[in-house]
This record gives sequence, C-alpha cells and structure tokens, in this order.
Amino acid sequence: MARRRTNVTGITVVTDRPARDKDGKTYKDENGYTAKENEFHRVTCFNGLAKTVGQYCSKGQLVSVQGRIHYTQWEDKDGVTRYGTEILADKVDFLSRGNGSSDDNDNTDAPEID
Repeated sequence: MARRRTNVTGITVVTDRPARDKDGKTYKDENGYTAKENEFHRVTCFNGLAKTVGQYCSKGQLVSVQGRIHYTQWEDKDGVTRYGTEILADKVDFLSRGNGSSDDNDNTDAPEID
C-alpha cells in the first residue's frame, strides 16, 4: 500500500497588545504612539491548507488563524524537560496582500479577500 504524502507548512504569527508599566498603565513610545508588546505564535498547517499558505503567505502579511492549541513536551539532549505550544490551523484567512518584496511570492494569484 502506498503512503500518502502530507504537506506541512509552519509560519510564525505576531500579535501585539499595549505595553504596560509597573502600575498597569499604558504609555507612549519615543514617537508618541502607544507602546506595544509583541508575542510570537507558531502555527502549523497541514495538507491543502499547508500548500495554500506556503504558496501565498509572505512575511508582513496580515492573516487570521483559526485552530486549536497543541502542547508538546520533550527532553532535550541534556535531559532537560522542555515544553512548547503551537497552533494547529484549521483555517487561515489572508487579510491583506503580500508585501510584494519577492518576485517569487507576489500573491497576484492568491485567493480573493473578502
């Protein structure tokens, strides 16, 4: 019996929120904008979604991800227990076109954006 090949694509999604000082209040950065704190999320896509995301998603593009959180645990080479978290995507919506920085990934054939 032939094994079916599974496509897998991983992306990193960055979210931000207002930064807060020790008193819990938001503050302005050196440019006068509300300071932000960034969080980085690993997102893994499989099969057809992996193919679409790998083909059309580019750095800096706005996306919306729906899926489930997956927790992992492993021992590293030194025997230390490590933990990880990723989002296993069920759906990725492209909220903007790619940034156009690469001729290989200009998103001109990307699915329509609502």
